[in-house]
Amino acid sequence: MLVGSMVLMGGGEAQAGTCADPAAVVQGTTLPSQVAGFSGEQLTNAAVLMDQAKKAGMSVQAQILVVQAGIGESTLRSIDYTDAAGTVNGVAITIGILQQDESYGQRADRLDVAKAGSGFLSRLKAVPGWESLEPSLAIHRVQRNADPDHYTRFRSQAVQVVEALGGAKVSGGECSSPGGSTVGQLAGKWTNPLPGAEVTSPYGPRGMVGSIGGVLANFHYGMDFSTPGHAGTVVAPADLKITVATDTDTGTGSGTHVKGQTLDGKLTIGMYHMETGSLRVKVGDTVAAGTPIGTEGATGNVTGRHLHLEFFLGSFTDPWVPIQPTTDPAPILKEKGAL
Repeated sequence: MLVGSMVLMGGGEAQAGTCADPAAVVQGTTLPSQVAGFSGEQLTNAAVLMDQAKKAGMSVQAQILVVQAGIGESTLRSIDYTDAAGTVNGVAITIGILQQDESYGQRADRLDVAKAGSGFLSRLKAVPGWESLEPSLAIHRVQRNADPDHYTRFRSQAVQVVEALGGAKVSGGECSSPGGSTVGQLAGKWTNPLPGAEVTSPYGPRGMVGSIGGVLANFHYGMDFSTPGHAGTVVAPADLKITVATDTDTGTGSGTHVKGQTLDGKLTIGMYHMETGSLRVKVGDTVAAGTPIGTEGATGNVTGRHLHLEFFLGSFTDPWVPIQPTTDPAPILKEKGAL
């Protein structure tokens, strides 16, 4: 199937790339017959969306996001109908491949795949830090779907389509950062960070413990969990974007530790003292609640094997007490049914 007026490029061997690379040019003189369950008009439309990202000077990451949105909204078809949420007095208000409303322009513009893609990408550019957001959340900031996680299930297909049409393998298949994987179903749920453990030290004032001194001497900025009889598995208490995952203590006493931001941006959660070499996540990963993070340990400045859990108020990459504000994790965990 010819792609009309699109700029096409001769084939050649696929090269590995990253999502930060400039947007790919659609390869070859014809499109594949089928990719990830899509064919014909659907792949032609995907190529048009990709071309708009290229014309806008954006990255492969933007190409994947716009195709992912198109799959989630219309299975890559420019349709003139919608669901009940987009209908007013029997008239479809949100239409087209990206189900856009009247703020995107006249009806004909919203049914034009190129113009619809350009409108989406223009608004995506205006989203602060869109490149580092979890992909479904980045799309949600533009589309405002009732479910921020709606687009997650279409990620794999979008990556396959962009790779097939662009002729290059995206390293790792993800775009958030060096880790970049999305692990599990992001559903806004919460769980106990160390299942089967006991709370051994609450948040708040306390007497000096062992060799701990300085700002940590008389106030406990988190809460401790310990599993009786064995080392338990530390899991993500909520859906998290991982910002730190390291065996390096850097003199802080934290030992092997992980930090991650909740997807609503309200909290950054730190998990400390895990076993060296036990971490199962990387910086840039987005993980669902309950995803294994590492193994309960005794690394760093500790008096025994346990998990130290800290909740920082707000989104930070690498927060530390007492510089960034903390809050007692217990009331939040209880409110969420995780404790």
